[in-house]
Amino acid sequence: MSDVLQGFLKLEKEANDFGFSWPDVAMVFEQVRSEVTEVEEALAHNDRVHLAEEMGDLIHAALSLCYMLGLDPEQIMEQSTKKFQRRFDALKAAAQAAGYETLKGEPKAVLMRFWQEAKSKTK
Repeated sequence: MSDVLQGFLKLEKEANDFGFSWPDVAMVFEQVRSEVTEVEEALAHNDRVHLAEEMGDLIHAALSLCYMLGLDPEQIMEQSTKKFQRRFDALKAAAQAAGYETLKGEPKAVLMRFWQEAKSKTK
């Protein structure tokens, strides 16, 4: 486990042991939604410093949800990365089979068509 992740988990445990923890999952979801809104606002204002800070807050809130649910965030990221790799490989193969060298500059509809196809093939 990375030092950063270990530090996060240690701090979450310390906060929890001190009594500073989310009372329920609904509040963590509320915090995640709030952080998404703040990321959108920073992006809309093209404020890179604030954007980085809010992305950190969003990631922290998502990790807090993992912690609260008793899930290993490192294992989740590993599984998610493998899942994305399988889907991306399927997407790339489908696009190349359809004659695309790349999907750069293609409309969203084309991207989503190949993504949905990849999802259905990798379930």
